[in-house]
Amino acid sequence: MYEYFSKFNWSKNPFTLTISPELMVGYSEQSSSLLSHIHNFHKFALVSGPTGSGKTTLLLWLKAQLMAYKKFYPYYIPKSPRSSKNLILMFKSLLGFNVIDWIRSRNLSLFNLQKYIYRKLRNKHLVLLMDETHESSITNLEWIRTITDSIPNLSVVFAGLPIFEKNIEQQLPTLYMRITTKAYLNTLTRAETESLIIKRIENFGGEGLKPFTTDAVDKIYEITGGFPREIIKVCDELVKEAVKRNMFTINRHFIDQVLKTPEVSEITELRVQLSDKQREMLELLNRNPNLTPGEIAERLDTSGYKDRNNAVRSINNILMRLMKDEMVRRKKLGNSYVYSLTGKSKSIFVEA
Repeated sequence: MYEYFSKFNWSKNPFTLTISPELMVGYSEQSSSLLSHIHNFHKFALVSGPTGSGKTTLLLWLKAQLMAYKKFYPYYIPKSPRSSKNLILMFKSLLGFNVIDWIRSRNLSLFNLQKYIYRKLRNKHLVLLMDETHESSITNLEWIRTITDSIPNLSVVFAGLPIFEKNIEQQLPTLYMRITTKAYLNTLTRAETESLIIKRIENFGGEGLKPFTTDAVDKIYEITGGFPREIIKVCDELVKEAVKRNMFTINRHFIDQVLKTPEVSEITELRVQLSDKQREMLELLNRNPNLTPGEIAERLDTSGYKDRNNAVRSINNILMRLMKDEMVRRKKLGNSYVYSLTGKSKSIFVEA
């Protein structure tokens, strides 16, 4: 493998799946709006996007940018605390809890936490970059809102799946109404997909796209739909296979051999086979991944059904058929299942 990498002057595999905020590509409008939000000392912002769209990378990129300013105190929180005890522990861990704090705040609770935070911050502006907030409890989110409201130099950037925004809009409107900046991450464009590949290669000593060709990038974009994590995973798989075969060019033909992706004729056949309801559902999931059957029912025309329950049952049946045909996948999120497109069905919309 080392000999293969040395052929392109790579110090290591550029496509190891690690979060590297310095290699972030795309989302310039979203990142600019979030930086502006924080520099203007606004309170709440939201980063929303499907799995693999780059939410964590964007939060860590924001942290790196803010570290350059002495007035900011940015902290990345990988998992939002789910209990009041863990919420208190989070702030004690971030801000420190020394002997003097123990004397002054030995009985620290949610009701006197604001005073402790305010005293520890002094003139610093604390920015909490909270990831995976779709897993947070509503009670804790309400406490975060209350604490942030009462402390002038505290801002919070939430990041989570699209379902998070819907949940707080319905269950915690007092927080939802305070979110003044929203950054939606969908997918990279074809040009940004190429930029991501080049940036990773050049970061590890390579030059341009080598060993990838431009038609290989076209194919990678078709397969991944422009999701950053999927792009990196596919490139990693292709590089590993190229090493095995001692191939020094990764083109479209090579990808078709390795990944056995559907040809244009197969994609056309898939389109023809889809019913109107299936196509409508897939188009919705292409725009809005990770929806529950109930959320799909809310966004589609269900006037032809007897009632909402009847519509949801019908949608469930269609989803089961699409899963059998490997057109959608599902995963457990809380007490529900959410659905998104597979690479097979993504290729339909990229080619369309």
